[in-house]
Order: sequence, then C-alpha cells, then structure tokens
Amino acid sequence: MAQSRIYIVGTPNGLRLIRAAVRQQALTHAANSMFTVRVASQDDLVNALSDGVKIENYKAPDQPDLELE
Repeated sequence: MAQSRIYIVGTPNGLRLIRAAVRQQALTHAANSMFTVRVASQDDLVNALSDGVKIENYKAPDQPDLELE
C-alpha cells in the first residue's frame, strides 16, 4: 500500500481532512461528494443554454516552474 498523508481540503462548507496517497486523490474524494458529472443530453443543452448558462472550456492549470538550485 502506498504511503498516505493527511491533506486539508477547503470547500464552500468548510475544511476537510482527507487521508490519501496524493493530492489529486484527496481533491477527487472531496469533489465526488459535492458534484455530479455526466455527459449532457440534447435536452440538457437546450434547457441550460436557454436559461443563459454558458459553455466553459477546460483549461489545464499552469505548470509551476521547478526551482533548481
């Protein structure tokens, strides 16, 4: 089993402490209890767009530069 750490995850409802092997696992664990995701149906698109919801494009976060000494 991979070694784990305790990550602190900030949410709109407060802080959560989550034990996970990597940061992404902690974030995914928290997000899975807060959000649902599925492919939008045609009806979903028609209803959401007519309500003024804009389509957002995924953008990968900027990769921080490694500080080399």
